[in-house]
Amino acid sequence: MRLENVRAERELSGFLESLGIKVEDKDDLPFVGKYFVEVRGVKYEGTSISSLRDILLRLRGTYVVVPAYNEEKTIGQVLDSLLAVFPPERIIVVNDGSSDRTEEIAKSKGVNVVTHLINRGLGGALGTGIAYALKKGARIIVTFDADGQHLVEDALRVMKPVVEGKADMAIGSRLKGDVSQMPIIKRIGNIGLDLITAIFSMKYISDTQSGLRAISAECARKIKITCDRYAVSSEIIMKAARNKCRIKEVPIKAVYTEYSMKKGTNVIEGIRIAINLLLDVFRR
Repeated sequence: MRLENVRAERELSGFLESLGIKVEDKDDLPFVGKYFVEVRGVKYEGTSISSLRDILLRLRGTYVVVPAYNEEKTIGQVLDSLLAVFPPERIIVVNDGSSDRTEEIAKSKGVNVVTHLINRGLGGALGTGIAYALKKGARIIVTFDADGQHLVEDALRVMKPVVEGKADMAIGSRLKGDVSQMPIIKRIGNIGLDLITAIFSMKYISDTQSGLRAISAECARKIKITCDRYAVSSEIIMKAARNKCRIKEVPIKAVYTEYSMKKGTNVIEGIRIAINLLLDVFRR
């Protein structure tokens, strides 16, 4: 993490030391009139020392939740990419009743691993992971798929509006980004689910089924997940909108492989999602 363009060096150094970050060379903090933290080319910008301190606190309080079910082929590589940016104590893998080596591989990486004895589905895994992160004191929670579909650089970009305090939730939109690798059938299916979600939530999101999102702790506490399976993606948006959480979209690139294309929603799952959303309306 590199700090640039910061004034009031003494104040900033004090803030950094209070966060456990030592600044040896004051020349690393030149004044250019703007305050920002840069991580892998992504700038998290503030307007004052105080706002910069808030940004630093949110970054240090960011936890990544990785729901995983029988992902032994990809979980190691996914965690390696995350560990290049996030410390292991702030990565949470929810092993959702896997019957393969998912749990073993995740534990070998030194990250937090929470295991379901039975498969509860994506919603169950996200619910467990988010609750665990909040219990750990998370300020921001990033959800990240275990099948290798997401890039850590995109995660950093999705975090930006939440870290800067401009949104309570940010969703990585594949449909607003590079869709060159996204199968046409998935695009059509996603659009259909987007429309259904918009009807129930009164909020249109271009990629409701994206697994890459960043949520502030305040917003996460307002969302009670009841859908165990893929309907959870729409449920999160519906409940965030209902609780007046500010939602933004950030373009991302979806990396599709033969393996990842077998994952996610299909026509049958789409019908189930629609039914679950309808049932959720009647539960209100």
